[in-house]
Amino acid sequence: MHNTEKGMKALRLSEVAALLDGEFVGAEDPLITGVAGLEDAGPGDLAFVGRQKPRNGLADSGAAAVIVGRDQEVDRPAIRVDDPFAAFASLLERLMPDPDRLFPPGIHPTAVIDPSAEVEEATAVGPYSVIGPGTVIGAGSRLGAHVILGCDISVGRDCLLHSGVTVREGCILGDRVIIHSGVIIGSDGFGYLTSRQGIRKIPQIGVVEIQDDVEIGSGSCVDRATTGRTVLGAGSKIDNLVQIGHNVSIGKSCSLSAQTGIAGSSTLGNGVFTGGQVGIGDHIRIGDGVKAGGQTGITHDIPAGQTIFGYPALELTETFRMFAALRKLPELLRRVTRLEKGSCVSDDNAGKDQD
Repeated sequence: MHNTEKGMKALRLSEVAALLDGEFVGAEDPLITGVAGLEDAGPGDLAFVGRQKPRNGLADSGAAAVIVGRDQEVDRPAIRVDDPFAAFASLLERLMPDPDRLFPPGIHPTAVIDPSAEVEEATAVGPYSVIGPGTVIGAGSRLGAHVILGCDISVGRDCLLHSGVTVREGCILGDRVIIHSGVIIGSDGFGYLTSRQGIRKIPQIGVVEIQDDVEIGSGSCVDRATTGRTVLGAGSKIDNLVQIGHNVSIGKSCSLSAQTGIAGSSTLGNGVFTGGQVGIGDHIRIGDGVKAGGQTGITHDIPAGQTIFGYPALELTETFRMFAALRKLPELLRRVTRLEKGSCVSDDNAGKDQD
């Protein structure tokens, strides 16, 4: 979205360069009225050129100016920086909507708040939100519309809970936690006991602890522990539609992409990254810094530092060697078939010679 659509004032490219501590280059100093991707940019727009982008992408772009690396050649006014993507991200931060517009300050008259809840320091409680007994909301935190907080919940300072978030009883949120719409925190873990009488539910009496600076994408679910805590470590980022089972422990600064599923009682170390649709079995231990490619199926413990891919999960280079071998299978089968036919002909001829 362009900054002019948000009511932000236009700036000269040299002014933007000063904001980003970048080097302004070019014979002209265009007026920047918006920001956009390289392919979508038009007159007045500022875009960025990453090192992985093809050179003709810049030539075909309608951007008035670009953010580029220190050694990249350009055909229009530009800002040179060490990291174009990081600089562009810093600029986008400046163009974020006013939080008071997204979360109007104060407690909306339709909100239902238990008398024993502590919400006085909260900046905003949106329409039709429900806050249960014994729940405490820290200073500067903001709740959107239809947020439901059960009883005895602790929400830290400067948190953002978007519309439709549900946090169930006893769960703990640290400071600066961001939870997007449709997330459910603290639903019962998938714990059952099979018997002759059928499937019996095991009570789930633990909680979820979400540490500082965690962000959780829309539609994700984090199950409460059977006993104890399900833990999301500080600084971790959870994409949309991620399932985190009961008693899972996720380390600090992990990044889990969409549709990752983690079964109960598994442990992820610090700095673990998963691609989309990664599946992690129950009671699995994954070491620090492990990276799992999309659709990897993890059925056994993974040592720290490995990059894995495939099902069952194998070290990346081993998986690629297997894929390379699989491509040769059709020709190998044809060769085996020809050899078998040749062997049969030889056997027939040998029989005729004996006759």
